[in-house]
Amino acid sequence: MKWAIKIIPVLFLMVMACQSSEQGILTKKKSDPSLAEPKPEEKKSNLTKELRLTYHAVWVAKENFELLKSGSIFGTGNSYEIQLESDKQIQWMRLSSTDRENQSRFPYFYQDEVQNPDVSYFVWGNKKCSVLVFSLPGSRLYARWEGIHNGFLLVFETIIPGQNGSKELAKELHQMVLKSLDLY
Repeated sequence: MKWAIKIIPVLFLMVMACQSSEQGILTKKKSDPSLAEPKPEEKKSNLTKELRLTYHAVWVAKENFELLKSGSIFGTGNSYEIQLESDKQIQWMRLSSTDRENQSRFPYFYQDEVQNPDVSYFVWGNKKCSVLVFSLPGSRLYARWEGIHNGFLLVFETIIPGQNGSKELAKELHQMVLKSLDLY
């Protein structure tokens, strides 16, 4: 019993010593900015984001964007909706892909069987691609870029206010796809 009485003060001193050294570490952390807890990273304006459309096609945006929605198309393709942080007329896009078997029933964002779209064709590497532009109510334009790479249909869709003509929109959408789509 006498030895228990001697151990209690020793344990008490050890607890007090641990608490004081812990407080010393905490005060040192607060005073020394290099030891402070890391803050969440702020948005960097030069980050490159990548979205995989297929194994051989990746969207590498040259401008920052916010990913609004992502999903799968028929289990073999991908779909993304993005909001671009740019001052150009294209602010929103839907990027999609699907394999050869599902190309005939592709779920376009906008489909009008009655209206004849304004169609433009462009050279895309050693292939051709098309851009269809439809007029929407409220003087808006819907543009759809389509191309096939390694058996996958790649589709890029956007809706903008219709202040410019359909040919200018087709050209701008094609240029945006050319500079942001990496093919392997």
